[in-house]
Amino acid sequence: MYRVIKVLNNNGVLVYDMKRQEEAILLGSGIGFGKRVNERFERDENTKRYTIVDREEKKRTGRQVLSGMDPEFLELAGRIVELAKEELGELNPNILIPLADHIAVAVERMQNGILLKNPFHGDIRVLYPDEYRIALKSRDMIQEASGCLLCEDEVGYIALHIRAGRMDERLEDSLQMVSVMRKVARMVEEGMGMKLDPHSFMFERFMAHLRYLVARIRDGEPITLDMDEYARTNFPQSYELAERICTWLGEELHRPVPREAVGHLGIHIERLR
Repeated sequence: MYRVIKVLNNNGVLVYDMKRQEEAILLGSGIGFGKRVNERFERDENTKRYTIVDREEKKRTGRQVLSGMDPEFLELAGRIVELAKEELGELNPNILIPLADHIAVAVERMQNGILLKNPFHGDIRVLYPDEYRIALKSRDMIQEASGCLLCEDEVGYIALHIRAGRMDERLEDSLQMVSVMRKVARMVEEGMGMKLDPHSFMFERFMAHLRYLVARIRDGEPITLDMDEYARTNFPQSYELAERICTWLGEELHRPVPREAVGHLGIHIERLR
């Protein structure tokens, strides 16, 4: 059973979930039509429920969280979340409010001719191609709803929100991963004395392997296949570079780096040669 706190528009309601004893947002076609404050009702299966769970948002009531936010952006963010779930699988629906807030601010920036540069845009496109594809579709949805075409830098930020929801992690953690990967790519370029083509298949394959490796180091997961001796013997230059990078990774992530990671990274670096 739900109790109406505030009707956002015909398709959105801020409610109090009486069973779970928490505030939530319900989105669905016509759910807000005719509803009154304090009215109690049951939701149907077509209605989407989103909980306000962000640690900063929890300090405030739902009304404060949504204060000043155009409900249309909330509804739009809900459609984007559902699109991402359909195409990518399980997704934490509680990225709804941060995503809606970002879209609203991004549209306002574009309408005022303010371009927010995203220094990680190219890295995000390579590292998270599935999330970036959804973000491109989201841009079309945003343009249709607001008449505003977001720049590609904003698309990158939306892809990060989707990634955070997909991995059930904080947006800051997703951004840190991108930053770490970018730094490693620069270290590889400097160590090899060559510029990598970010649009090449080899680069994308390297970054995919690197993302997997960094995630395992960050999460403390073991690397079962030991290629350390093979890489050190056959590719000494690449192995030495991999050692330097893994030392830096351990310091940056504050995690121990298993010896096996060096061999794996050395082999992937050698392939780039």
